[in-house]
Amino acid sequence: MGYITEKGRSNLLQYKGGSTVDNSLLYKYIISPSCNVIVEWFPKSFHPNLVTATGFVCNILAVVLMSYYIGTNTDGLPKDDSNVRWVHFAAGFLIFTYMMMDNIDGKQARRTKTSSPLGELFDHGCDSFTVGLAALVVGISVGQSKWDILLTFILSTIPFYMAHWEEYFTHELILGMFNGPTEAEVAVISLCCISGVFGQQFWFQAVTVAGYTCQLKELLFLVMTGMSMYTSFCSVFSGVRKAIGMDISLITAFSQLLPFTSFLFMEFLWIAISPGLFIEFPIMHILSLTFIFSYLSCRCIVQRICSEDFRLFYKPLIFLAMAVANSIAANQGYIIVEEPVALWILFSVSLSFICHFTQGIIEEMCSILKITAFTVPKDKQK
Repeated sequence: MGYITEKGRSNLLQYKGGSTVDNSLLYKYIISPSCNVIVEWFPKSFHPNLVTATGFVCNILAVVLMSYYIGTNTDGLPKDDSNVRWVHFAAGFLIFTYMMMDNIDGKQARRTKTSSPLGELFDHGCDSFTVGLAALVVGISVGQSKWDILLTFILSTIPFYMAHWEEYFTHELILGMFNGPTEAEVAVISLCCISGVFGQQFWFQAVTVAGYTCQLKELLFLVMTGMSMYTSFCSVFSGVRKAIGMDISLITAFSQLLPFTSFLFMEFLWIAISPGLFIEFPIMHILSLTFIFSYLSCRCIVQRICSEDFRLFYKPLIFLAMAVANSIAANQGYIIVEEPVALWILFSVSLSFICHFTQGIIEEMCSILKITAFTVPKDKQK
């Protein structure tokens, strides 16, 4: 059984493409004009999905470099990164490359006349991975605690998912003037470069704001939290207003958030019951959640593109629930599976789900739309 219903297959053929309203000043006056120039350097045989994939690989490399050479904070003290400052710059450059590729892919698609619903899904799907990967990169670079990195990840997932939930009703992906993905990516790049210049200890200095003294990295976390909550509120407000305009009951509208709210609830329950497991395996924990979050986000996007009804539950959540239940049992003295083993199983299963989905949805969309995923037809290379 495929990922697209018969109704969805018919609707997919009628899909005219999503509308993105990017109000970012950085995007309008700097990033987009730059990408308009750079895209001309790309051969027309280079498929836009390969452009997207190149940026995605850069994100993975940034996480690998940061994890291997710097590592997560374990004792509340800054890392001695004097001999590996280049890692911060390298990570910043890789995130910069991702940001540019993420903007170039759409321009390359229009340039080669290969725009498609698959390209839109592929673009947003890679973006959903970035939520977890970027949180790890910037968190490690500035020396955030493991808990702050986890909360940064969770707080980043909320506006991302809410924006796509809103788009389901409005058919527009609306990005803010100062709180959109472009600003977030530029912030990550800037923070990594500052760490490269001054070292991680820079973020551990004390600052006083309104009579309250804290470390600079803690102030950054508070600012990020405020921006995340504001962006999420805007998406909820816009989505509710559009749902009412479409005569969709608010119960129906908010029930469509059930997969994501279930994901958040189980994650908070898990870390409350078994904080030691996260402390021991923070990167694997966040990557496992990233795979599940990406799966949920991609299914949401497919339902919008194919004009299908939202589904209220997905199989990866079953395995997350099993991991949580296993930790609850262990907390009561009943060892079903050792918790690290359960985490490894969840990591493997969630990775398998997103890989299977990626392969399956690419094959389905290519078959329905009669297109190729990664090669540009000869007649469009001219």
